[in-house]
Amino acid sequence: MESQRPHNVPRDDARALTLLNEHGRTATAFQVLAPGMHHWFAHSTGMVGYIDTGSAWVVAGEPVASRDNTIPAAEEFVAHAEASGKRVAFFATEGALASSPRFHRVLIGEQPVWNPMEWPQTLRASRSLREQLRRARAKGVVVRTVAASDHATDAALSRLMERWLATRAMPAMHFLVELEPFVQRDSRRLFVAERGGEVVAFLSLAPVSARNGWLFEHLLRDPVAANGTAELLVDFAMQQLRAENVTWATLGLAPLSGSVVGWLRIARSVARPLFNFAGLAAFKRKLRPSSWEAIYLAYPRERSSLLAMRDGLRAFAGRSLIGFGLHTVVRGPAPLLRALEYSLIPWTVALLLWPASPWFPSPAVKWLWVTFDVVLLGALYRLRQRPTQRLATAAATAVTMDTVVTLAQAALWNVSRARTALDLLMITGACAGPALAAVVLWGAVRRRAVLDRHTQHSTRVSYVDEPGPPI
Repeated sequence: MESQRPHNVPRDDARALTLLNEHGRTATAFQVLAPGMHHWFAHSTGMVGYIDTGSAWVVAGEPVASRDNTIPAAEEFVAHAEASGKRVAFFATEGALASSPRFHRVLIGEQPVWNPMEWPQTLRASRSLREQLRRARAKGVVVRTVAASDHATDAALSRLMERWLATRAMPAMHFLVELEPFVQRDSRRLFVAERGGEVVAFLSLAPVSARNGWLFEHLLRDPVAANGTAELLVDFAMQQLRAENVTWATLGLAPLSGSVVGWLRIARSVARPLFNFAGLAAFKRKLRPSSWEAIYLAYPRERSSLLAMRDGLRAFAGRSLIGFGLHTVVRGPAPLLRALEYSLIPWTVALLLWPASPWFPSPAVKWLWVTFDVVLLGALYRLRQRPTQRLATAAATAVTMDTVVTLAQAALWNVSRARTALDLLMITGACAGPALAAVVLWGAVRRRAVLDRHTQHSTRVSYVDEPGPPI
């Protein structure tokens, strides 16, 4: 993360685990043991796990404390943070802080809840869910429990996580969705789905001890896994929990689901190309939860919800939001590839209609550029329809050469003939366009290489991202 652990806040995992076993009742409680998390212990019995973003301390849910001590611990932590010159936001609280006049809250989503003891009735009531399970089994998918000492499976899981991350439009996120299934392994549970002896998906569970429950923390499937594989993992885990008389389980937060405020609804729509909030909620909904619990962002009353949300997003990003955005661009996400393809159409038409003089050394040079852009447009379309590593590499190489030649023409021909600020602006845009396209295309090539590395069925995996975090 961005900052070092405060000198006066020692991390004490053993003490934290003791409090978790006694008072851990929220889905986010176990996250206080995640890497990069700081610990603060209240004078009242309880603790807070938080991320330091530099200007704010973002708490993983609510304080881990008894119900009577939750609000006092939260208020004490805010006073400590303010004395240290830090803002505070409690991200993904379940409402315990609502009764304190010290805090405001805003709905940021919902989490689905099941009683595993009722799972057989859930299956009987859902024909579509039973069909998904049948499909996975018909494809030879089987599920098993992973022992803590099974290092061969751990290596397969690491490869699966690498490939799964390559299908994400955005870089890996941190804070409450950190991919760390091997941390505190003795306390977690881990299940894998295999087909033909190869790991194609996994599910890790984190304890919610005070509720006799479990959080289905990470549910990841290989992009070539058979339909129904994720559902088969959930079914296996539910059956195991039912046999142990577990009465509470959740798949965690479905962000921006439910009756969120207007500006969050707008964010949900705008962000869809990079993060499919509705799709994530729909997947959880089709597993027929028995209820949905509201999840909130809580913050001191004198702060604004927008600033608290920004602090929370920085915790997830693990860096500045601008840096996270630039990293997303460098990955070559599918929405940017499509944008490049579509923007090339009006650019090529404009180039076709533009006079050769004084913008080009000769009419022949102009027509060479038009021809190049038409060929590139066809390549980008083909790449979207039937992606291959060879075609992606060829397109990225061609656009890189385009960038070099464009810069050379601008330096040797266009700049000296520019007469107005508009001329210079157009020259700059003509140079910046292919440079950005090269960055995006090479990012897509790198991600494609990861997808191709461990599979013989790479042609089945498209460049269309599967947005969303592990659930």
